[in-house]
Parts: sequence; structure tokens; C-alpha cells
Amino acid sequence: MRPDHRHATLFVMQDTVSSPTSAVPRPFSVVPPPARSLLASGRLGAQPPQDVRQTCVLMFVAAPVLALAAVRSGLLLHEGAPSVVVVELWSLLVAASLAAVATAGLALPVRRAAYALWRSAQAGALLALGMSVGALYMSAQIADTLLLGAGAAGALLSIAVNIALWSTSVISWCDVGGTVRHDEA
Repeated sequence: MRPDHRHATLFVMQDTVSSPTSAVPRPFSVVPPPARSLLASGRLGAQPPQDVRQTCVLMFVAAPVLALAAVRSGLLLHEGAPSVVVVELWSLLVAASLAAVATAGLALPVRRAAYALWRSAQAGALLALGMSVGALYMSAQIADTLLLGAGAAGALLSIAVNIALWSTSVISWCDVGGTVRHDEA
């Protein structure tokens, strides 16, 4: 559109003038541009490798299994758990809920190669592993088979998710800026 072009609108004729482009640098040059931020997608339009896609699917599969431990601990609390384990069951309920939400919620940022969220996914996977071990301990303490099953399945899937998130191909996919340093000695 030309700068001196006139066009009619519903109410009045208006002159359209294009905004001048400025060669002045950004006022906050310390802040990286949005394309380089830690939360931005690192590889727009690029298809992730198969290992990354499988890691995301594994994270989505692990989330309901982790949520199962939260549901079972909630049911145990509702049925009237022994007073000795009430605090531990509440802790397990909160940790399992957080681990399930983090695992499912951070699967897509890993696929999009968002560096900070990939690191958060690694932390969430470690939380899921710790929660699963806690579920196994709690199931042994109160002799609950369903909680034992949820803890064992959660532990196996959490170990697989941790291995997948720390694999070389996922690291090379998510570490777009080259911030992970590998020592070559």
C-alpha cells in the first residue's frame, strides 16, 4: 500500500501512512529477542527426531500412571487411613499430582525444543521417580496392593522417561544454543 493512498471506511475517508522504520537499537539490549528466549521454540518448522517423539509419547503415557498413585492415596484417605500415615498419604497425593501434571504438561515443550522447559521436564521426571519410590514405600507400610502396582508401574515409566530425557538425541534437539558443554578429554 502506498503511503499517500486514501481509502474509505464506514465512517470517514482516512489517509493511511505507514510507520517509519527505526534504525535505533532496542532500549533493552540486555534482554534477548523473543526468538532466543529460553521458553521460545528452538526449531520452528523442523520435524523432531523419532527419539524426541517417542520421549513425548512416553511422557504422556506416564502421566496417567502417576495420577493413579494420587487417586489411590486419595481413596485411602477417604476410606479412613491409619492416623500414622495420613501426613505421608497427603504428601504422596500432592507429589503424585504434581508429577503427573508436570510430566504431561512438559511433553510438548520438549518436542518444540524449548531449552528451559526441557530442563523443567528433567526435574519433573526426577520428581516422578521420587514420588514412585515414595508410593512403593507407602504401599509396603500400609500393605496396599493397588498402591504397590501404581508405584511399581510409575517407577518403571519414570526411569524410562528419565533415561529418554537424558539421551543424546533429546539433548542435541533441545539444546539449540549449545549451552550444554561436553568435556572432551
